Amino acid sequence: MAVKVRRFSRLRFGELITVDGVEFWDVLDLPTIPEQPDDLQYQVRKPDRIDLLAQRFYKDVRLWWVIAVANDMEIIPTDLNEGDEIRIPSPRYVKQELFKKASVGARG
Repeated sequence: MAVKVRRFSRLRFGELITVDGVEFWDVLDLPTIPEQPDDLQYQVRKPDRIDLLAQRFYKDVRLWWVIAVANDMEIIPTDLNEGDEIRIPSPRYVKQELFKKASVGARG
């Protein structure tokens, strides 16, 4: 079965595996996100959520994982700590360069 993976999906860094006719995603090999001169430093405020920060800086809530990876957070961070300084990877880099390294594929 053909699977359509959206352009900025983290699934682009994984492989779709078929075993005994059942398809599933293998463990994702998420990229290292190198520091860029135009990265942003952001001080977390009380109401912040990682998905809403992704929406604010990248215009896409699904890119929350980019911020998590860049800051060595758990893959599903439950909260941010008020006052922490986090790195927001360059929106330019995320949109233009990061997904060039994606290796979406299928094997069975």
